[in-house]
Parts: sequence; structure tokens; C-alpha cells
Amino acid sequence: MQEMRHLQQKVDATIRALGGYFRPLSGLARLIEEVGEVGEALEENDDLLLKAELVDVLMISTCLANQYVTDLAGQHRKLDTEHDQETGSYYRIVHEAGQVARVMNGYEGDKPPKKTEDVVPIGRSLARLQRELFRLARPLELDLLKEIDQTNEKNLRRDRTRFALTRDPVTEETIDHFRSATGNTERLWGAPVHEAGMSLEAHIQAALPSLRRFLRCARIEGIDGFIIEAPIERSDSLLHVKEQADQIGRIIKEQTPLSFKEAPYRIDVYAPQLGPVSPYHAEDDHRMFLVLHVDE
Repeated sequence: MQEMRHLQQKVDATIRALGGYFRPLSGLARLIEEVGEVGEALEENDDLLLKAELVDVLMISTCLANQYVTDLAGQHRKLDTEHDQETGSYYRIVHEAGQVARVMNGYEGDKPPKKTEDVVPIGRSLARLQRELFRLARPLELDLLKEIDQTNEKNLRRDRTRFALTRDPVTEETIDHFRSATGNTERLWGAPVHEAGMSLEAHIQAALPSLRRFLRCARIEGIDGFIIEAPIERSDSLLHVKEQADQIGRIIKEQTPLSFKEAPYRIDVYAPQLGPVSPYHAEDDHRMFLVLHVDE
């Protein structure tokens, strides 16, 4: 379903225009709230309300998918949603919302999974939940993907100053800097940009909360890397690049105990000092980049 890729892009543009994504657990609370309102509409047999609530669940579930860099189009292809003709089930929506909550509690909350437990990626559960939305919308003759455009416009008018929003690793400008310098197109999270005058240690400390989340969920959700930028000048020596990278690596190693499904990682370094023929060349006069990858 190529339309799902467009949906994710539209929702992302709306959220960025509003100032950024909710904290993940706040987004989860909103998802549960909207799923409950679908149940209310079904209980009251109110088709008009049901249409509105189905659109809201599609919106917030897509927000969560974006925050974990989920490829919803790929997930829906695996489910064959485009050709699906089954009858929708509210119970299955509740089930999948509960599955999302279980996994997110491990990523973001206080309940890591058991070592023997197989963790279902959030993206897969969100796609299954959305498939039920499409099933429930079909007898209502409701085109959810068309209605979401109106919802995006409504949100831009209504919500610009309504919520207290926070920064999110999927929207950090560090990702844009890295893509511009390398042409990378992977699914990425990023640390905050380096601010002038900030020590390297303070900069890495600011990145650690998002980095710890990345180490918990990257392998399961298929997030390819976590980007950290550091200040450097093109005229600096390759030795200085190495010293910066070693210092960052030391801080990360000291501050990231691997308690969630033990996630060993490797660090790749990209810098302008590594020539244009190098796969680790970064065309940036003032930055080098470290990319953390969780090993399979």
C-alpha cells in the first residue's frame, strides 16, 4: 500500500508543523483513549461518531509508527491489507493496542520483557490494528486515507498551542545534517544537535536518554542507526577525529548498561578528513558523525 507511505509523510509534516511528537507514553495514552472512543461509538451505534474516531485512531497510530521509523507500507504488504475483505473486529483493535502497550512499556517504561519472551515489533501490531480500522470503515463507506487529510488540516488549526510537546529522536536536526553530508537514506534516530560552547561530555549526556531507548528497541523495530554529531573543522587532523571518537565512545560505554535484551553495538565514524572515496566520508566543514548500529 503505497498510500501508507504518503500517509506517514503527511502526518509527519503535520506533527513537525505543530512543534513535534508527543512523548511516546503520552502518545500511547492517546491511542488507548481513541480506541476507547471507538468502543463508545460502537456501543451507542453512532456511525457519525464512529467515522470520526476511526480517523483519530489512524492518525495517532501513524504518529507512533513514525516515532519508531516503521515502514507501514511494508507491514501492510505483508498483511495483504489492500486485498483484505474480512469483517472488522473491535476486539482485535483492543488486542493489538494492548500488544503495543506491552512492548512500549518495555521500551519506555518499567517492565522489560522476560528473557524468554518473543517481542512483537510495535510496527507490526500497529499495522494489524490499522487493518481492523479499514475493515470497520468499509461498511461505512468511509475512505480513511482521504479523511485523514481533513484531520491533518483540523489539527493544524486547532492544536498549534494546545499540547506540551517534546523533542523526539526521529525529528532531531542531527539526522538532516548527517543525510546532507553523506546521502544516507536509512531509518535513523538522532541525538540533539551540538550547541556552540557545550562541552563534548555535556553534549553526550544530553543524548543518552534517547540513546538508551534506541539500544532497547532498535533491533526489534529495525531502526538502522543512532546519529551523534560532534564539532570538528575540515582542517583538523585525522588524529583529532580519532581522539573525539574515542572520547565519545568511552562516555557511551560508561553510561549505557545493557540491561534490556543485551544489545551489543558498534560505532562507525564519518568525517570530512576521510576522503571522498571512503564510504565514511562526510561532506561537512564543521561536523563529524558517529553512527551507532545495534548488532544482529
